[in-house]
Amino acid sequence: MSVNQLLSIVIGFLILSCSQPNRESKSYQLKFKGSESMHGAFSALKKDFEKRQDTVKVFIEGGGSKTGLMAIKEGSADVGLSSYEFDLDSVLGSNHGVNQKIVAYDGIVLISHTDNPVLKLNNQQVAGIFSGRYTDWRQVGGYAGRIVPIVRDSNSGTQAFFTEYFKIEKVNPVAVVADENKVIVTRVQENQNAIGYIGFGYFTDSANSLEIAQKDEVDSQFVSATFKNLGSGMYPLKRSLRMYYRDHENPALQAFMTYLQSQDAQLIIQGQGLMPQSINDNLASR
Repeated sequence: MSVNQLLSIVIGFLILSCSQPNRESKSYQLKFKGSESMHGAFSALKKDFEKRQDTVKVFIEGGGSKTGLMAIKEGSADVGLSSYEFDLDSVLGSNHGVNQKIVAYDGIVLISHTDNPVLKLNNQQVAGIFSGRYTDWRQVGGYAGRIVPIVRDSNSGTQAFFTEYFKIEKVNPVAVVADENKVIVTRVQENQNAIGYIGFGYFTDSANSLEIAQKDEVDSQFVSATFKNLGSGMYPLKRSLRMYYRDHENPALQAFMTYLQSQDAQLIIQGQGLMPQSINDNLASR
């Protein structure tokens, strides 16, 4: 059975079961809000999903992972997209009624200008750069020049994951703050002394991808951010990308969840530079 046929059956059944007698079924809206790192993939999924049916209209907003979770708490969105695993009980309180589903995995990539000779950094150097302990590229083996760190805002799951992994208690107060992955790429392209970090799916050859230490040890092996290293677990900055949603019957959401399990949807996710849940599970079982 094709994806289109399955969606037609699921949507038809759900809407029929939720419709009141003697009333026409209305179209449904489904609002996603949150992670910028997931925005590209879900925009592509939205486009394909809406081509396959005309009952559910999807809306997507960014704003960062924490913004998505707060939207679920306030009821202003149906799904919160997050690149960071929140402790739901501590953020939302007990009996919050929020479910979560991992849809894909990606990695965080450190990027610098293509003219920057520094191509690898250990954990101490990364932490020193983004905390402000290192301020000149000579301190980490580069040419003289003031380091310009570019970071995400406080609502970003990428920011939370990155600072937690490298044990950065306080980000350099002079760091440039960007609200999107694409903005960080542009800033790095424009400034030879800039360094930033982005989601795996947003990396392009217009910047250097820095190798990082596999472990928090001085003599640790350095690894690059590749799909192969991400899948094998060699690359340490691997994270889960997830959906947060309320635990109640929502015909539009259930239809989208059905679509999300299809091979077509999985291929779209992979085409956006992310690792679908199904591929990750296959690699983990080997």
